[in-house]
Amino acid sequence: MQAELTRRRVLSILAAAATTSFVPPARASTREWRGAALGADVSILFADVDGAVAEQAIARILDEVERLEAIFSLQRGDSELSRLNATGRLEAPSPDLVHVLSIARQAHGATFGRFDPTVQPLWRFHFDWYAADPSRPRPHDADLEAVRTRVGLSRVGVGPDLIELPPGGAVTLNGVAQGHITDRAVALLRADGFRRVLVDLGETRALEGRPDGDPWRIALPDARRISLTDGAIATSAGAATRFAANGDHHIFDPVTGRPARHWDWLAVAHPSAIMADALSTGLYCLEPRLAAQAIRAVPDARMWARGNDGAQIEA
Repeated sequence: MQAELTRRRVLSILAAAATTSFVPPARASTREWRGAALGADVSILFADVDGAVAEQAIARILDEVERLEAIFSLQRGDSELSRLNATGRLEAPSPDLVHVLSIARQAHGATFGRFDPTVQPLWRFHFDWYAADPSRPRPHDADLEAVRTRVGLSRVGVGPDLIELPPGGAVTLNGVAQGHITDRAVALLRADGFRRVLVDLGETRALEGRPDGDPWRIALPDARRISLTDGAIATSAGAATRFAANGDHHIFDPVTGRPARHWDWLAVAHPSAIMADALSTGLYCLEPRLAAQAIRAVPDARMWARGNDGAQIEA
């Protein structure tokens, strides 16, 4: 399960400080904005939209990103999530936080418990373990025993008025919040009447298809291309953020307490970016047979992956 630092999910750069620029259109009917937000390069591709209108939409989206970062960021001590982790409880949580945790529970069940946002103590343990010497041996099971007792989504109480963690517990939503932010951006665009937009805020989501009516074509890590219309795709890859010379990385299996080792990368398509985000993380922690079984049980979801043995899997 992913934690504080990731290939695509670090919530550390304020949207207010995002860089913004429009690049020359790839074709006469499109206009692309590129910037930096959420700790990563981001882009939005508009079709058949005036530049001034697109700029206004971008400004609204960046305001929304800043609002949501104040809820989900682990880098900001005053965020809702940081305050929850610091005290173990949060009164009057925002509807966004309650919603994201409810989706996390759905993804937890859909992935046989492997998507689990309570792995933050595991991230901290492994980060500290390798901080002084990235080449040191992996921790023994006995070293992990105490921290593993602090992990478990079933022990988190979530309600509209109060969220409570177990003693010593902590939550990271970096495996799901970026999907929620992407969905919110698309919702704003849809409400403003936009059509035929491709949003990439760490997760990629399409609002309808391309200007010519065809689906958008999205490249997978192995250069295959898939079609995307009114849906999202998210990819997880452990190699993107490694702690140690031995390859230990940031996507933790909550059952073993160790980095998952079944896949080179795994991508999931789903109508919503938040669920694609969560599923890609949770399925990454399952061995291929169980991952395929899990994805087939989720309506309107698909998976593409390459195992650590080089085998390509599609389900």
